[in-house]
Amino acid sequence: MASSASGPRISLVGAIDGDFLAQLRQQVEAQPLILRGYPSRLCEVAVALHHPGPAPLGPVRAVIATGECLFESQRSLLQQTFKAPIINEYGSQESGISGLSCPEAGRLHLDGDRCFYEIINGRLVTTDLHNLAMPLVRYCGGDVLRLLTDPCPCGRPGPTAVVLGREEEAMPVQGEQRWPGEFDLPSFPDILSYQLQLYPDHRRLWLQPAMVLDPADPQLQAQVQPLQAWLTDCFGPQPTQLLVETPQSNAWASRLQGSDSETWLGRVTGGAWSDWLSQPLPLGEAQDVAALLQQLVAPRLIALGGLPAQTVALTTKLLASAPALAPAVEAMKIRVLLWAVGLLAGAEPGVGVGVGMDIDFPQPVHQQYQALLERFQLWRAGSASFPSSARFPGSAMAFDLMAPLLTLETQFAEMLWQPVQALIQQTWSGPVKADAFSFHHYLAILDQAGWKAQRRSHPWLPALRPLPAMLLGDLFQVAPRLDLFHVALWAEIVHHRPGRFVGSTTDVGLGKPGFEQTGFEQTGFDRAWQGHRQALLRRDQTAVAECLSQCFDQAESAAETAQCWLERAYGSLVFEAEIDPLAWLNILRDQVGLLGTRPGSSSAVSNPLPWLPLLTVLAPKLIERGEPELAYACLFAAAPPHRHQSNFDRQTQAANGKQSALSWNREP
Repeated sequence: MASSASGPRISLVGAIDGDFLAQLRQQVEAQPLILRGYPSRLCEVAVALHHPGPAPLGPVRAVIATGECLFESQRSLLQQTFKAPIINEYGSQESGISGLSCPEAGRLHLDGDRCFYEIINGRLVTTDLHNLAMPLVRYCGGDVLRLLTDPCPCGRPGPTAVVLGREEEAMPVQGEQRWPGEFDLPSFPDILSYQLQLYPDHRRLWLQPAMVLDPADPQLQAQVQPLQAWLTDCFGPQPTQLLVETPQSNAWASRLQGSDSETWLGRVTGGAWSDWLSQPLPLGEAQDVAALLQQLVAPRLIALGGLPAQTVALTTKLLASAPALAPAVEAMKIRVLLWAVGLLAGAEPGVGVGVGMDIDFPQPVHQQYQALLERFQLWRAGSASFPSSARFPGSAMAFDLMAPLLTLETQFAEMLWQPVQALIQQTWSGPVKADAFSFHHYLAILDQAGWKAQRRSHPWLPALRPLPAMLLGDLFQVAPRLDLFHVALWAEIVHHRPGRFVGSTTDVGLGKPGFEQTGFEQTGFDRAWQGHRQALLRRDQTAVAECLSQCFDQAESAAETAQCWLERAYGSLVFEAEIDPLAWLNILRDQVGLLGTRPGSSSAVSNPLPWLPLLTVLAPKLIERGEPELAYACLFAAAPPHRHQSNFDRQTQAANGKQSALSWNREP
């Protein structure tokens, strides 16, 4: 919800509680901000800031309200709270930002230089004048607007308009069809915010008074009376159900009900992560560890390109902390810190480390990683006297020890690789098997490693862009049998060091045939697939062809056959072979289930994610052949993955939905 006026763009998401407000204050204190969000969401923040609590929020540069009709009561509350210009923004996903309100008169000015606007049957119809990739001619987006004919008092030329709402938001009011934007909901004394929902035979009024009062309190009834009178004048004499809302409870107080550390550790390593993420943080010495993990997995403050300043600060605090008394908690602290350090190592220099505040990381990231290796050895020595059940979390920790080596600079990764392998083998002589934490860790670290590799020179680029799609596709493929050899192969790919990491792994016994140290027996298909990747990295066309033939021979399932076709696509792209778009479309349909399946063909047996590089190449070839619909389908399916965007989408869907201050519900 917040963005910097001069620096990077950041987003605050999630429930508006004490954590949310504390982070917002930190951002405002650190640098000037422009706040942007739905009017209803911005008003929730304003109401929370009005009620007793910490010091008031400092002034911001401007507040941009977008995505909903902005009513007068909302504008008044936002102006009073943030003491900044309130800008009404209008736009759509298809045509971008189409208009902004002027500061002098508050009128919405449409961008007539970029789009041509018409009103047909009350609906806005837009023709984009500059979209050459996908022209929109007389595009009806479903918005209802009224164009104003008189010039704006501010003196700016061009069309101005009033947004009335969406076409599906029409309301029958006293015998007429009306839209929300036709009603300028006024502000009332002692009432911060209100929301009205109309029903056929009654209405509901959600109220947030300036003072927390009981709904039966006569003082509240007197405060609501002017609003009730206005409702009767505008919408008729219907019964009104009054619902008084109190401020959001402080998140820190709710943590007093958290679970114990042992229960939380069990959920993190073996349960569904949605369970513990929706629960209060655990009590005791695991609380800060859980808080850092929560920020890594589902950050409240999302900064593209790296970690928010609060996450970096908590990482620094835990790196300097004393070992936890419970060996299990100390083990999880090390695992979470390895995750954080790995992400910091993969951040783009000068962009993503400590976004939003100035933080000096005490040591270079590779030194922090080495310090964690030393901390791990101390934990190993101290936990040796405990029974095996206390040596939590067991061998899965080996995967965490290796993960930062995928994002560290290549010279440090090569220098530390063999000592880390030796340390793993000394610690776990038996099988090494991943747990739920390992998979979540690698979802994040492979994404970061792939984007970092794309910033360097790589023999597979730009042919296999986006590289994270391939790496994450690998993880989904091998998840049931993930072993340390796979991590070594990923290290060779992201660092472009053929034979350096897999060979070193074999030297210390972790990559021997049979994979005794992993608990999984390597299949013929696994060996052929891994050999193909190594040959492709060496750009050895003869070996690539031989390994690919072995892959097809060893494939025993539909998923493995689809993987063979995927590897063939990668080889064709890297060696710049001729790509026949229609032939590959048939493969995608018949073998993978992408872009629709043909009658009688197999259903989807492959994750579409790793096919993104091929889909990206197919689109322009299909345009050349006069197949724009298929080209668009390829581009639509080839949207690159990004964990920051995924986090934002997931959390905004959960807590940041649109909530118009005036709406109609047909259900009685």
